[in-house]
Amino acid sequence: MNRTADRLLLVVLLLSAVATLQCVNTRTIGRPPLPKADFVVAQDGSTDYETIGDALDEAEAGAVILVKPGVYEEVIEIEADEGPFTIVGVDPATTVIDADGEYAAVTLKSSGNRISGLTIKGGESHGIYIPGGKQKVDYCLIIGNGDRGIYISTMSGSGSADIDHCTIADNDVSSVYCANRVDKTTISNSILTSRNRNLAWDGDGLNLVVNNSCLLSADAGSDVVVSGSNNIRRDPKYKNPESGDYRLKPGSPCLKAAADGSNMGCF
Repeated sequence: MNRTADRLLLVVLLLSAVATLQCVNTRTIGRPPLPKADFVVAQDGSTDYETIGDALDEAEAGAVILVKPGVYEEVIEIEADEGPFTIVGVDPATTVIDADGEYAAVTLKSSGNRISGLTIKGGESHGIYIPGGKQKVDYCLIIGNGDRGIYISTMSGSGSADIDHCTIADNDVSSVYCANRVDKTTISNSILTSRNRNLAWDGDGLNLVVNNSCLLSADAGSDVVVSGSNNIRRDPKYKNPESGDYRLKPGSPCLKAAADGSNMGCF
């Protein structure tokens, strides 16, 4: 009887170990699955909406808008009495919002919006402008804007953001400017590179927390993180940024360097 009990106990322990290993192996690393969409935007006419703005015009608070690959030459503005909305691109390499010289590609004023999986470019001033509300920005490539990649202001509100797994590069003035001195903005698992400044803030800088990120700019002083940890200041080794390819080369210090073991940045 004791031998039989021992065998049963051994079987239970083995099954438990297998279940634990399966849980570890199925843990999501990198970009999580796309959320279920309420609206789908596609330029090829395969859905009811060919622009993001058209979908937003009909969306109600809480709606998820999935954007299929294409270059969308439009600006997105979510007013203080609208949303929140989730706008998710299929892939930041192929799904682009191009402001084409307008003030900002994306403006977020209400709280709780999420912008994910998009290239955001072409703003005369900013890629993403956050004058109010708490926003989520993740897995985005933010490039080629006239002033700042992300501008978090308090001129008409108290804006802040959680920025995760973003690549913010080659914006003319700075990557992220946080003017809000009170509400915390966090940058995690991201890559910031700039020909000028990366980080700029008002106040003592404790409201801008940077963790597990890579920062490299011409102005080395702007990369000094006041609050945060596990950051590096090294060349991320983009594949071909001159042609818009911000994926990482083999040997990049950002490969598998995020907190979850995935790559820093959006790729």
